[in-house]
Amino acid sequence: MSFDYTKTKGTADRLINSFGAALAFSRETGETFDPSTGQTTSTTESFSRDVVWTEYRNQEIDGTTVQRGDARLIVSGEVEIGDKVTKNGTEWRILDVNLLQPANLAVIYIAQARQ
Repeated sequence: MSFDYTKTKGTADRLINSFGAALAFSRETGETFDPSTGQTTSTTESFSRDVVWTEYRNQEIDGTTVQRGDARLIVSGEVEIGDKVTKNGTEWRILDVNLLQPANLAVIYIAQARQ
């Protein structure tokens, strides 16, 4: 007998939406080279995700992997290492992502962000 995680994902999405906020993300998706100018420009994709923004507990801060000021984000929807997120006008970079994915269904993403 297998468990249907679809309802669990729906509940997680509703809770993140209720207790979090929609934040703007961006991701570099590639580069374009213009041979006439010799310039390379990067292309960026912008998207929004619902996020519950939390802090790390003092016991989790080791000064290396997790530094004081880092944030833990519980995200409804895909995020990747290197993505950028803007909160209150400040840009943060996603350093690490852990996916809760039972039975091959992405339920939530837990990300580490740093200014």
